[in-house]
Amino acid sequence: MAFNSIIELSHDLVYRLGGDKYQGFIHVYLCWKRVVGDLLSSRSHPIKLENHILYVGVQNNTWMQELLLLKQDIISKYKTLHQEEIAEIIFLISSPKRKCTKRK
Repeated sequence: MAFNSIIELSHDLVYRLGGDKYQGFIHVYLCWKRVVGDLLSSRSHPIKLENHILYVGVQNNTWMQELLLLKQDIISKYKTLHQEEIAEIIFLISSPKRKCTKRK
């Protein structure tokens, strides 16, 4: 009997819940850290994927400039890793991802 890791099971569940409509975005979201690295992924996050255009929320102007300089590298690395096409990336200033906190 083969056991799947919890990460694999949670990814499968997310893909099933998202359905076909959001499968591309879910894929980008789950692999964002691997594509841009730890530092940039902690300062940015994918917001949506529409018509092969990826919208990415960035913490501030400084990180936006850094990502703009790396945009073509990000697109080509994503295509190399996943054989999927992202035609363009649009960066937007966005509040950081909220972390769940326990209410008292």
